[in-house]
Amino acid sequence: MTRKATTKTGAMIAHDFSLCPHVQQVAAQIPFEQRVGPLIIDEQQGRPHAGDAFQREWRKVARAAGIPDHIWNKDARAGAITEAEDAGADLDAIRATAAHTDAKTTARYSRGAVGKSRTVAELRLTHRALKNSALTNMRTAMGTMGSTRSAADRQKS
Repeated sequence: MTRKATTKTGAMIAHDFSLCPHVQQVAAQIPFEQRVGPLIIDEQQGRPHAGDAFQREWRKVARAAGIPDHIWNKDARAGAITEAEDAGADLDAIRATAAHTDAKTTARYSRGAVGKSRTVAELRLTHRALKNSALTNMRTAMGTMGSTRSAADRQKS
């Protein structure tokens, strides 16, 4: 578990890394007594990256890995927010996890989450199935009512 103030707004944020296996694998490579302070540091300076230095370093690694220039580091944050939304997480919970003070900011990060449209489509299908089932039941009942006429009544028709 880690708690820290964000650098942008100072808002407190907490993350339970027991649910983040990749972070645990990386942390396991660091001696326990050194597991204090920022998670991402400038290895040459031994402190957090200054300004946009992390962005520049990330781009170097991304290019070496073949990641196109139109993919940015912040896309990972948007991807996490979109994935959480697709998984059905509540927007306020996502907002708090992202340390956003305004849900509008969180909504801007969401990249066309398919989860909401999927939920709407599933609700519509369920609604149609119930509606069609009710119509079928009504028609069946109407047909049954018609078959209860006596043979004499049917001959008169």
